[in-house]
Amino acid sequence: MSSADRDCLLLFAWGDFTYKQIAQSLDIPIGTVRSRMNRARRILRTEPLSEEVHHGQTHFASDSAQ
Repeated sequence: MSSADRDCLLLFAWGDFTYKQIAQSLDIPIGTVRSRMNRARRILRTEPLSEEVHHGQTHFASDSAQ
């Protein structure tokens, strides 16, 4: 997922921003927010998460088996 798509998704999911607030915060048109959110949701639906992030550290599946 691109950083631009991820930024929109995080502002929406964790920041509890509206699409309008995201557009204002990132200085982009609201239509761009809608496109990025649609793309991010599609990616999350189709690609399984292969890593977990806890407290700023990335742990891959092979790391947790040790």
